[in-house]
Amino acid sequence: MRKKVAASMVAATLAMTMSACSEPEGASSQAPQSNATLNIACSQQEDFCQKITAAFEKATGITSTYVRLGAGEVLARLQTATGEFDVWSGGQAENHLLANDRGFVVPYVSPNASKLDAQYNDASGVWSGFYTDSVAFCSNTKELAKLGVDAPTSWDDLIAPELKGQVSMAHPATAGLGYMALFTVDTLKGGDQAATIDYFKKLNTNVMQYSRSAATGTEMAGRGEVAVSIAFDSDCVKAKKAGMSDLVLTYPGEGTGYEVGAVSLLKDARNPEGAKKYMDWILTPEAQDLYGDVPSFAAPTLSDAKLGADVPPQNTVKKVDWNTRQASDKREGFIKAFNDEVASDSKAK
Repeated sequence: MRKKVAASMVAATLAMTMSACSEPEGASSQAPQSNATLNIACSQQEDFCQKITAAFEKATGITSTYVRLGAGEVLARLQTATGEFDVWSGGQAENHLLANDRGFVVPYVSPNASKLDAQYNDASGVWSGFYTDSVAFCSNTKELAKLGVDAPTSWDDLIAPELKGQVSMAHPATAGLGYMALFTVDTLKGGDQAATIDYFKKLNTNVMQYSRSAATGTEMAGRGEVAVSIAFDSDCVKAKKAGMSDLVLTYPGEGTGYEVGAVSLLKDARNPEGAKKYMDWILTPEAQDLYGDVPSFAAPTLSDAKLGADVPPQNTVKKVDWNTRQASDKREGFIKAFNDEVASDSKAK
């Protein structure tokens, strides 16, 4: 059995990542160039990053490159050096708000943002949403059968003693999904952080591993390494379509959180004009129609974009009252509490 990723290991991994990929000395002093390569921080699955970047380059002629990073990793990179990336594509909207609070975002109101529903857009231009999906449970039916339990349909089902060591969850410090799980439970508990941390202390007994990314936990469930993964519904469907046929998707009946995958223009961008064009392009039906071909199984935010086959319908999922501003404001304190009071217990096991 793999050991859990303790808080210290997460911090060390982030430090190594930042050290290995830090901005060249003097890069931030370079003047912005509209004809420069567009550098994208992409917080989605690798194949989505690859295909969308290639599609944008083909559509606009702007040479583009990306680095795939979780939301927490992007925030860590921005903390050490701005100017490395021009645009942040993907990751939950609350993380983009946090980046703006720290001075890493330059608001830009795309003319195409007016086509978005209010829940998918920040009117001040800090972020705009270009896909959405929901937090769910992705379970391996064969492993559940061995344990004699049904697929979970509530958050309380995850802390059942029968699932000891059989749950995977993304770490909140490195993956937006992990923090979304925290904030979802907090919302259901009326904003009581102590009660929320108490729940995750109980869940910790059942968690076999805190993964660095959302997709890792889903793949672990698909391989039968755990029985259940807290996952994005889109990732679960994607894994099942990729051949992990034992997976089944369920939702917590009391309500769940949902992701608005956002895009924002970053401070000290070397190619700000290219970044604006990317934001304009990703908010068009032509771009969002491509999701089904990736396939990402996330839903587009534009009502007139095509819904890919097998994409989980978001209008049938019972969702909590998601407050993006609160989610952003509480993130730092919640992650510290999680590291100090929950993940630290993993060392003793």
